Amino acid sequence: MAPPCRAAGRTIETTSLVTKPSVLMVGLDGAGWRLLEPWARAKRLPHLASLMERGAWGALRSTIPALTLPAWSSFMTGRNPGGHGVYAFRRLAPDRYDGRGLASAADLHGPTLWDVIGAAGRRVGVVNVPPSYPLRPVNGFMVGCMLTPPGVAFTHPPELTGELGDYVIDTKTPRDLRPENPVFRTRALEYAAALRRQTERRTAACVHLMRAHPVDAFCVVFYAPDRLQHYFWNRLQPEEGVRPEPDQEIDAALAATYAAVDDAIGALVAEAGPQANVVLLSDHGFTHSPRRSVRINRWLADAGLLAQRPLWTLRRKVIRKALPKTWRARYDTLDHILVNRARTQAWSDTIFTNTAAIWVHAAGRYPLGCVAPGAPYEAVRDRIKTGLEALRDEGGARVFRGVFRREEIYSGPYVDAAPDLVAECEPDFGIVYESLRRDLRERTLFGPFREEGYTGTHDPEGLYLFAGPAIDAHGRDREYPIESIAPTVLHLLGLAVPRSMEGPVCASVLRADHRAAHPIEYTDVETAGVEATGEWGSAEAEAQIAEHLKGLGYME
Repeated sequence: MAPPCRAAGRTIETTSLVTKPSVLMVGLDGAGWRLLEPWARAKRLPHLASLMERGAWGALRSTIPALTLPAWSSFMTGRNPGGHGVYAFRRLAPDRYDGRGLASAADLHGPTLWDVIGAAGRRVGVVNVPPSYPLRPVNGFMVGCMLTPPGVAFTHPPELTGELGDYVIDTKTPRDLRPENPVFRTRALEYAAALRRQTERRTAACVHLMRAHPVDAFCVVFYAPDRLQHYFWNRLQPEEGVRPEPDQEIDAALAATYAAVDDAIGALVAEAGPQANVVLLSDHGFTHSPRRSVRINRWLADAGLLAQRPLWTLRRKVIRKALPKTWRARYDTLDHILVNRARTQAWSDTIFTNTAAIWVHAAGRYPLGCVAPGAPYEAVRDRIKTGLEALRDEGGARVFRGVFRREEIYSGPYVDAAPDLVAECEPDFGIVYESLRRDLRERTLFGPFREEGYTGTHDPEGLYLFAGPAIDAHGRDREYPIESIAPTVLHLLGLAVPRSMEGPVCASVLRADHRAAHPIEYTDVETAGVEATGEWGSAEAEAQIAEHLKGLGYME
């Protein structure tokens, strides 16, 4: 029997001498088959091609929104955002007019995959899976994610940090990475090279950890695909956007970074060995950036649902020029200049560039709420949903893929934290950040979309791939939701699946003889979740992460 392991404040005796993981999970942030399948078939990604040939794979449906934090949270818990509480990079504020700061692992509720595995006496290794700051104790080890502030301990246990050397969790994004910038080419080459080095270091660190600290299940997320696709989608998929000027050196640098990701897959699969079942997955896919912005708050104002203050430019001038300096901070606000909140029935803000939150000004929930509960509340929601679903641009193009009441897409104990309605844009349309302020300054419903130099943005269709002894190698398979990965991993580990996990086990990828010998088992026993404790440590630390997320285009 292996030595006892410390996890979640208790000692757990492991049940076997672990030398190699039974399940290897490799996350590719932002990856999708639209880009990777033709590259693999062309042997540009030979390790991925090998897994495709001996596995089963298909589309993995992301969360709404198709965004890093809620999607990886749903992967870890097997639950939708209403079940775990993480909806965006910011904490949503369903009862106040200002923000509540950044979301973190402290906002992720309920047992994770790591908790369930650990409670069964199995060891886990978790590397860079968001959100994993603050760190949650596990039966094994954890390396923090992109939310980790500089200079803080980023591993559990803490002494593991010393083994990782000059480890880089995430690479700083160059500001103003736009083709019209005179230094674009230099910055693009430097950024691609930095992401390649980050990927290579992460791979080496993971191989070291797998050898030095054997676990039953190992999981790592590589960030490079997401980062490159945001800024270089028009080069990677030129038929979907405006074709850029040819540049062989930039194209070669991008190809080298994807090759490093493919090499990482090969190295980790080889290290796990032939008896490991391999799970490849992404949190979302990618598509071209929106062509146009849609101004939902302008639509709400024109519909009489949002009260805009008249003569707002004059009000701003008076407040900024005529008032004493000590009064300006109090009155130079959105509500004093642009929005008459007491007379407003609804407003919208941006969750991500293709997803909007719409809040109904419910009485009893907001300090100045003016929409009564019951029939009046539902009437406002119905009016907004019907109006936005019918919205078309001047050419007749539909603007929204869907407009949903929160209970239509979310379930669980945290639904009340969700927006009253969620609007998902069609690919050609997007939502700008600081939309309430920016929308109301314009008189038209549509405008150009220019945010951070992006040429690519998130798409709900991510990817999954299974390969290994339990997997039937039949190639393309059906679509599954991202909530299906955790229960499938538990089954591959021989563990019962908690009924609280919502996604079905990916049973169609399993060999018939495996299914016959190992029927899927379920349990009503709920593992106690190990909650992350603590906040950001300081306002400065939170501000540093906010600045990093702004550079990535994930918030205003």
